[in-house]
Amino acid sequence: ADRFPHPNSARATRTDRASQLMDLGLLPFANGVPDEVSRGFSKAELLHSADEVSSAIDRMAVAITATLQDQNPVVLSVLQGGLYLTGQLMARLVMPLQQGYVHVGRYADAQQGGELHWHGSAHPNLRGRTVLLVDDLLDHGVTLQKLLDWLDEQKVARAYSAVVVAKEGELMSADRPAADFVGLIGPDRFLFGCGMDVQGYGRNLPAVYALRE
Repeated sequence: ADRFPHPNSARATRTDRASQLMDLGLLPFANGVPDEVSRGFSKAELLHSADEVSSAIDRMAVAITATLQDQNPVVLSVLQGGLYLTGQLMARLVMPLQQGYVHVGRYADAQQGGELHWHGSAHPNLRGRTVLLVDDLLDHGVTLQKLLDWLDEQKVARAYSAVVVAKEGELMSADRPAADFVGLIGPDRFLFGCGMDVQGYGRNLPAVYALRE
């Protein structure tokens, strides 16, 4: 018998594991997870695989680099949803930049957005700087518009925004702000993964899912 497994066997094993990771119904039971979250995960519909997300972020990084590489930008992560995309982009943006964050929220653990709450921020002086806001989702554009208004008050030179997913309707709306860099287009459904969450769960997932209606 061979001492080492055949390379094709190893690739098959990796493929099987990747398939299991995409099927949230195969996740092991975890104590303390709300029943609504467990049920939502087990019946979730996969919209964009991890490979599709990674390729989309690759394209975003190329476009961002081409636009901002000579601008000495400040990359502002919009917590908590923007943390996933920020981490992915930081590994791809090979150029001079500084980083910070703003912590705002409209959803908390709910599925419908409400009033915008400002929790805090930490960042370099933004006056006269080019700023890239990084968030998870463009949905109605309320948060983005509030942040753009805030950046205008900070007297930034130019503000850009990047999101993992923009919902289809937002691309067609002339009266709402549009993101400058968009990874993927999603339906008008409740999405999670890649920074988006269900009651605080699922932000770490490398693919994009939708709750079953």
